[in-house]
Amino acid sequence: MLKIIAEQEHYLLVSDGHSFTVIERRAGKFYPLRNGRRSGVCLDDDTIAGLMQGSGAFTEQAARNLLANVASQWRDLFEHVR
Repeated sequence: MLKIIAEQEHYLLVSDGHSFTVIERRAGKFYPLRNGRRSGVCLDDDTIAGLMQGSGAFTEQAARNLLANVASQWRDLFEHVR
Protein backbone atom coordinates (compact mmCIF):
# COMPACT_ATOMS: atom_id res chain seq x y z
CA MET A 1 0.00 0.00 0.00
CA LEU A 2 1.35 3.39 -0.98
CA LYS A 3 1.11 6.16 1.60
CA ILE A 4 1.31 9.84 0.68
CA ILE A 5 3.51 11.56 3.26
CA ALA A 6 3.72 15.10 1.85
CA GLU A 7 2.74 17.11 -1.23
CA GLN A 8 4.24 20.20 -2.84
CA GLU A 9 3.12 21.60 -6.18
CA HIS A 10 2.60 18.56 -8.46
CA TYR A 11 4.93 16.29 -6.52
CA LEU A 12 4.23 13.74 -3.83
CA LEU A 13 6.51 12.21 -1.20
CA VAL A 14 5.33 8.62 -0.91
CA SER A 15 6.29 5.50 0.99
CA ASP A 16 5.61 1.83 0.43
CA GLY A 17 6.30 1.15 4.12
CA HIS A 18 10.00 0.49 3.58
CA SER A 19 11.34 3.12 1.19
CA PHE A 20 10.51 6.69 0.31
CA THR A 21 10.46 8.38 -3.09
CA VAL A 22 9.02 11.35 -4.96
CA ILE A 23 6.55 10.97 -7.82
CA GLU A 24 4.79 13.50 -10.02
CA ARG A 25 1.02 13.79 -10.37
CA ARG A 26 -0.30 15.34 -13.58
CA ALA A 27 -3.76 15.14 -15.13
CA GLY A 28 -4.84 12.28 -12.89
CA LYS A 29 -1.82 10.12 -13.72
CA PHE A 30 1.33 9.42 -11.72
CA TYR A 31 4.86 9.48 -13.10
CA PRO A 32 8.22 8.34 -11.76
CA LEU A 33 10.60 11.21 -11.13
CA ARG A 34 13.47 10.62 -13.55
CA ASN A 35 14.95 11.89 -16.80
CA GLY A 36 13.77 10.61 -20.14
CA ARG A 37 10.47 9.34 -21.41
CA ARG A 38 7.93 8.43 -18.76
CA SER A 39 4.55 6.82 -18.96
CA GLY A 40 1.82 7.94 -16.62
CA VAL A 41 -0.02 5.28 -14.63
CA CYS A 42 -3.05 5.10 -12.40
CA LEU A 43 -2.26 4.22 -8.81
CA ASP A 44 -3.10 0.66 -7.91
CA ASP A 45 -1.31 -2.27 -6.30
CA ASP A 46 0.18 -3.35 -9.64
CA THR A 47 1.78 0.01 -10.45
CA ILE A 48 3.20 0.99 -7.05
CA ALA A 49 6.32 -1.18 -7.36
CA GLY A 50 7.08 0.23 -10.82
CA LEU A 51 6.75 3.81 -9.58
CA MET A 52 9.04 3.10 -6.64
CA GLN A 53 11.64 1.45 -8.88
CA GLY A 54 11.40 4.14 -11.55
CA SER A 55 11.85 6.99 -9.07
CA GLY A 56 14.47 5.40 -6.84
CA ALA A 57 14.36 4.52 -3.16
CA PHE A 58 15.57 7.02 -0.57
CA THR A 59 15.68 7.57 3.15
CA GLU A 60 12.84 9.74 4.37
CA GLN A 61 15.10 12.77 4.85
CA ALA A 62 16.69 12.42 1.40
CA ALA A 63 13.23 12.09 -0.18
CA ARG A 64 11.99 15.18 1.70
CA ASN A 65 15.00 17.13 0.42
CA LEU A 66 14.31 15.93 -3.13
CA LEU A 67 10.65 16.94 -2.84
CA ALA A 68 11.59 20.43 -1.66
CA ASN A 69 14.16 20.75 -4.46
CA VAL A 70 11.93 19.69 -7.38
CA ALA A 71 8.97 21.73 -6.08
CA SER A 72 11.22 24.79 -5.84
CA GLN A 73 12.53 24.24 -9.38
CA TRP A 74 8.95 23.90 -10.65
CA ARG A 75 7.91 27.17 -8.94
CA ASP A 76 10.95 28.99 -10.36
CA LEU A 77 10.22 27.73 -13.87
CA PHE A 78 6.53 28.62 -13.54
CA GLU A 79 7.40 32.17 -12.47
CA HIS A 80 9.73 32.64 -15.45
CA VAL A 81 7.22 31.27 -17.96
CA ARG A 82 4.33 33.25 -16.55
